[in-house]
Amino acid sequence: MLLKIRVKTNSKVQKISYNQLTDSWISINLKSKPVKNKANKELIKLLSKKLSITTNQIQIIAGPKNANKTIQIKFYEDITKPKIVEKLAN
Repeated sequence: MLLKIRVKTNSKVQKISYNQLTDSWISINLKSKPVKNKANKELIKLLSKKLSITTNQIQIIAGPKNANKTIQIKFYEDITKPKIVEKLAN
């Protein structure tokens, strides 16, 4: 499953938002600064926690040094994008 994620770093709180009517991107605010891969590591940890999967199942395949990222997530069961968005929102 591929997800398009827009990351905002150096935020006061972690926040995930998604508006399917206006945007196909999932927006995620992270506390870390984009220094020494800290923001990417925080992103992967946050996604693994929210989706109840291991960090090894998540890979940044595009945009590792960019705010717009494409993330590949390997699930062991069938899951749809709306279900993923629902899990991330909770």
